[in-house]
Amino acid sequence: MTEIKLTILHTESSTGWGGQEIRIVNEALGMLKRGHRVCIAAPVQSVILRKAGDAGIPSFPLPFRKKNLPDICRLGKIIKREKVDIVNTHSSSDSWVATIAAGFSGSTPLVLRTRHLSTPISGNFLSRLIYNRLPDAVITTGEEIRRRMINVNRFDGGKIVSIPTGVDTERFDPEKVTAGPRSNGFSIGMVSVLRSWKGHKYLLEAAPSILKELPEANFYIVGDGPMSQNIRNMIRELSLEDKVLMLGHRDDIPEILASMDVLVHPSYGHEGVPQSVLQAMAMERPVVASDAGAVREIVIDGKTGFLIEPENPEQIARKVCELYYDPELRTKFGKEGRRLVEQNYSVGPMLDKIESLYERLLKSKKGM
Repeated sequence: MTEIKLTILHTESSTGWGGQEIRIVNEALGMLKRGHRVCIAAPVQSVILRKAGDAGIPSFPLPFRKKNLPDICRLGKIIKREKVDIVNTHSSSDSWVATIAAGFSGSTPLVLRTRHLSTPISGNFLSRLIYNRLPDAVITTGEEIRRRMINVNRFDGGKIVSIPTGVDTERFDPEKVTAGPRSNGFSIGMVSVLRSWKGHKYLLEAAPSILKELPEANFYIVGDGPMSQNIRNMIRELSLEDKVLMLGHRDDIPEILASMDVLVHPSYGHEGVPQSVLQAMAMERPVVASDAGAVREIVIDGKTGFLIEPENPEQIARKVCELYYDPELRTKFGKEGRRLVEQNYSVGPMLDKIESLYERLLKSKKGM
């Protein structure tokens, strides 16, 4: 752990609330506990700004409009006034505004870009500028994302480090958590933002086959997002109203996971290392997940869960039923998943790695 106490500014132009925004808030809280000063800049209508305020994290409302000089100047003044040492950007618009603002602030903070998703990055000059030339370093949330940036985009691998999101294993502890909503049947669930690429469609398409084999099965969909109405429509079209419960956004995720027998994560793109999968593993819940993004780094097929082809409801149904009929395998996956999280994906080591990166970059900048 570094003894240097830093002032860290996170910027986020997204207005939604998902794994990316949750990581920023949890990382900020972790660094605050370690004695650093941390603040967040985000649009006034964003969920993260409200969550930061609720958590006691100093925050600044900023719209992050690209090519908008007043936004750049305003953020530059904040960086200078707050004597920011580290600017950590997270999405496209805020990365451009914050990177330029840092350069013109007169205080020359380090600029880092955190890359949360495995979405392809274009090969144009602007992408090279914002990912390769301007930032002092890039943090990815999975090794697969780092490899793609190096092998596909030909970015400087020496500037890119993979630091997956850490799980609070004290909060996500099956020995301490009481189950939330719990039915008498076999419970299968998803926990994610309701976006198309998260693959809710494929779980719902698998549901009739699962119910044919396991009539007592029931399904939870946890989260909110732009696909909410589409998912409700599909539930109705498949006559699953009595079997699928949409719980919306929840803060009691450990309790929700404790009520599930299996977590399904059928995402087909853009993934880093999904927090919901790590959280389920920490709660000793078996996982059935699609091989997308960096998922295979944590779902080791046949050891910590089942890794399946993306967009394949037949495989979802088959693997869920296999887990139903084999409680010993469910226990094995749960124990191995918990062990993996404790060893490699807990919040303490994540913060240690980030602190170490900050310290190394600062020493390099000072020529030490």
